[in-house]
Amino acid sequence: MNSKNIGLARMICFFRRVAALGLLLLLWGMPRVARAQNECKAAFEANDKLLTTPHHGFTTRSAVSQADKPELMENIFVGGVYYIQHRGKWIKSPMTAEQMKQQQEENRKNAKNVSCKHVRDELVNGEAAAVYKVHSETEDTKSDSLIWISNAKGLILREDEDLDAGGDKMHMVTRFEYSNVTAPKLSP
Repeated sequence: MNSKNIGLARMICFFRRVAALGLLLLLWGMPRVARAQNECKAAFEANDKLLTTPHHGFTTRSAVSQADKPELMENIFVGGVYYIQHRGKWIKSPMTAEQMKQQQEENRKNAKNVSCKHVRDELVNGEAAAVYKVHSETEDTKSDSLIWISNAKGLILREDEDLDAGGDKMHMVTRFEYSNVTAPKLSP
């Protein structure tokens, strides 16, 4: 075999090894990707249920960069309508549940970096829940959350979120209730 053929044979052998290694790494990484997708699937499905399941959410929001007093907010979803209490007044959300669903899908599609991980199991008000750590980034926003999802119902029981929206940082804690949910009396 002349030196040209030996060089060619070595190059072919090298590329075969690289291809085999690449395939091995791809196959080795697939369970991790599938596991991450499954863990995000649980969080996403629980979040999607908020757009179809009557609930009452209680949120405490505080700005991280300011010494402002924490703001208390509530929202109710019932009969396909979102109601928001802001500064003591109930109003009907200008967005429909369908518009919120479309916005949610758009946000997921535009997310640049999303990761989810089951971190532990805990009881929330006596209900067994899986706790997920969820990280999400878009062009404008970074979010890190802990989400407690009911093992029995797949519904979010609590969410703690740190949000950075272009330098405006806030911390929000929300708890959700699903029984005896009724539409509020709208403020004039």
